[in-house]
Amino acid sequence: MKFVIEIKKELDGYSARVPEIKDCEVWAAEHEVALSKIINLLAYFLKLDQNFYYRLDITKNMKDFVSYTINIITER
Repeated sequence: MKFVIEIKKELDGYSARVPEIKDCEVWAAEHEVALSKIINLLAYFLKLDQNFYYRLDITKNMKDFVSYTINIITER
């Protein structure tokens, strides 16, 4: 499974979302925390085990916006 994660710099922190999943969005004071929170929320929405595997690639890196592609690995 492959999804896009978008993280945008706001005045008071960072907002992160997965555009393909309604209401899958979070806020945090730091970029890394926003990324961690959105990955955990995505896992919740997809009903994944707590110890799931994924690959994260940066697809766009601008001053106030970063886009990632996350590949969820379901078979090992």
